[in-house]
Amino acid sequence: MVVEKDKTPNFLLFILLAYGQIWALYGIEQLFDIPFSMNPRHPGGVLFVYGAAIPSISAIISTLITEKREGLRWLFRRSFQWRFPSILYPIAFLTPFTVNALSTIVAVGFMGAKFPEIWFSPVFGTGFLVFFLIHNGIGEEIGWRGFALDVLQHRLGSLGGGLHRSYLGHLAPAFIFFKGVFSYGNSIIIYVYLLTCWSIIIGILVNKSKGSILPAILFHEAANFIAFTIRYPGTFYVLFIWAVAGGIAIVFLPRPFFKLPWRTYDLTHNFAEQSHSQGRS
Repeated sequence: MVVEKDKTPNFLLFILLAYGQIWALYGIEQLFDIPFSMNPRHPGGVLFVYGAAIPSISAIISTLITEKREGLRWLFRRSFQWRFPSILYPIAFLTPFTVNALSTIVAVGFMGAKFPEIWFSPVFGTGFLVFFLIHNGIGEEIGWRGFALDVLQHRLGSLGGGLHRSYLGHLAPAFIFFKGVFSYGNSIIIYVYLLTCWSIIIGILVNKSKGSILPAILFHEAANFIAFTIRYPGTFYVLFIWAVAGGIAIVFLPRPFFKLPWRTYDLTHNFAEQSHSQGRS
């Protein structure tokens, strides 16, 4: 039986690699004046596609360096396991659509808002949209939720770890300073608020699926699909409904919600259970 060691060194290397590459992209943008773009034919589009894969690239490299191929096999096996309660698949995919549908019903039915005449307006072609949704989901989630979320939850608790993962991943310079990305120029307060709601929901999905990133990808890319293609009346009701969804998800998160980050912990028992369940020896 292989005993799991403290993954903190691996995690620190992962953060160094991820943020180093993100800051490098920011330097390229500033030095050569190349704004990010949704057009893959534009140099900024190449940066955008590469930037979406940085978390998973960093997780793969750091795992290979610190845990070799055996650790990498475990990372992929855990991230892409699909044998978990099947109800999580539709819940993950339909939650973003349900929240936006409810907010639209309220906006149109009770606030007199008008539904846009052109409600389906993709920001880029269908082919690239499909590619990007798949690439973005795998490129981000292997790193942030397949690898980093487990370490953060062990250190900070189920809720504390999930929130820190989301803030580490989305409050990086690529999402704040890069011209051309969707979050550029938007309210940072609303952005953080939505990140908080989303991270809570995705956290429970990943925990209930035994660490699989498949529900996280479905949720993430359903939300991206809406953002990139659908136009609907925007009101504060969508923020309220996301808060309700996040509040419901908190009830199902494993305890403890928060831990003191400096407390030492032993992963041996947890890893032994995972190894036994997955037939690893």
